[in-house]
Amino acid sequence: MAEWIEYASDWGYWVNPDTFRTPRIKKSVRVGSVLYTKQRETLDTGQQIIATTYGVAYEDGVRVMDKREVSKILAKQMLDYMHTKKMYPPNTKIKKSYANGSVDLEYAPSEYDSFLVRLTPELVNGNVDDFLYDLDDFREDAVDASDEKWKIEAAKSGRASCRTCDTLIAKGELRLGEPSLFEGHVSYRWHHLNCMIRILQGMDLNLLEGYDTLSEEQRVELKRQGFQ
Repeated sequence: MAEWIEYASDWGYWVNPDTFRTPRIKKSVRVGSVLYTKQRETLDTGQQIIATTYGVAYEDGVRVMDKREVSKILAKQMLDYMHTKKMYPPNTKIKKSYANGSVDLEYAPSEYDSFLVRLTPELVNGNVDDFLYDLDDFREDAVDASDEKWKIEAAKSGRASCRTCDTLIAKGELRLGEPSLFEGHVSYRWHHLNCMIRILQGMDLNLLEGYDTLSEEQRVELKRQGFQ
């Protein structure tokens, strides 16, 4: 379960690393998220401008950073998103490719805001162009499943690959299903439990679809691994 800290802003947004949507900041922000706030300023000439301040939320508060620093954090979060979703985040496109193999992506959450996110061969751990080529275009219905429950079950065949690490999930092994909607129907992207520790830890497992059908032995195994 994600951690949150209290933080308020009259005019600000935070980037949800799971969806790359940018909700307005109200009374709190998610730990680890990039945020940006705006305020109107008047120059000596009398001209009014809108100044943007960037930062990252940590457990002990929000730390102000420059845009280049937060863009590096967004690069890592975007890579996690791409590995998990197998598609581009919303409002993201290729901006420029370099001879050294790096690629700049433009992430523009609004008409007035954009970030230059650089993916390097070191960060991707491989060829960036090949990695991006294998991604699907962003699909709205793939993330519009916030009302659907995550699902837990034993893998039925051993043919499905984990959408986080790309290795097979063994038949009979417990797996976690991430809900998505496609053409109005719920489908699941399956993950190893250990690949989704950040989702499971602190979560009430009774809220997972399928938890009530697990055997006592399977529930004990979950608790043994640290999931409550």
